Amino acid sequence: MKNWKLAYRVTFINCAIVIFIGLIIGIFSTADGFAFALGIICLGGGLLDLFLGFIIYLSGAKEIGKGFLNSAGILLLLSGISCGTGLEISDFH
Repeated sequence: MKNWKLAYRVTFINCAIVIFIGLIIGIFSTADGFAFALGIICLGGGLLDLFLGFIIYLSGAKEIGKGFLNSAGILLLLSGISCGTGLEISDFH
């Protein structure tokens, strides 16, 4: 990880933190919706990273801003995937 660019390190650390928090909350939640809980945490983290990424990128720290924007994209993608798998056909009846 020493020879990674700064943007990749920021992306990895942000995604790892949010996914770890989502896994902990999903494991210890009393509801059956593990994937849904993980998706909601990833959605919140992705939106926060998107907001922070734009602010940091526009303030001049372009490498760190790119890292936040990369992690926002990854987390929003994971949010859609995990929330989509957390729903079942029986939930719509």
